[in-house]
Formats: sequence, structure tokens, C-alpha cells
Amino acid sequence: MGEILTTEEVRKALYLDYDYDGTELARLSKTASSFIKRKTGYDFGSDAEIEPLATEAAIMYVRQSFFGADGYNKEHDYSLGLNGLLVELQVIAGEKSSV
Repeated sequence: MGEILTTEEVRKALYLDYDYDGTELARLSKTASSFIKRKTGYDFGSDAEIEPLATEAAIMYVRQSFFGADGYNKEHDYSLGLNGLLVELQVIAGEKSSV
């Protein structure tokens, strides 16, 4: 499975310093990519050019996971936006699979 976000993109999305644990950043990247693949049935991380909507969904997912790790955080509740992006990504996945 390909990864939608690089560890550097995860670091920037979470506003973290350059010396933050790279293993944790990689874990978040893999988790987001796996989540999107399972919800859409398509591995957007394996594409030569990553779909911008997949990138946005992955960023929302890692932010919601990271900032909500200690409980619900309304400032980082991306449920509605993430669900909307997943619907669009499902359509794109269907188009790519039928080609």
C-alpha cells in the first residue's frame, strides 16, 4: 500500500517541530492511507500523482486523530468534511477502477 502523505507533510499538517518523532509521523501517515483505502477500496497512495482530495482527506484524518487522542476536540472535529471527501473519493475510485 502506498502512502498518501509523506512524514514531512504529516509534520507540517500537525504544526510540529522538525525533531518530532519520525516513527510516530510514519505511523500516522500509514494509518491515514489505510483508512482511506478501506473506505474507498482504492489505493490512492500508489498513484504517481496523488489525488489532491485524497491528500486533504489524509490531512484531516491525521489532525483529527492526533489532536483528539485524549478525547473529543471540537476544534479538530473534521467528521463532516472528511465524510464528504470520502464520498468524492469513492466516486473517483470507481472511475479509476472502471478504466
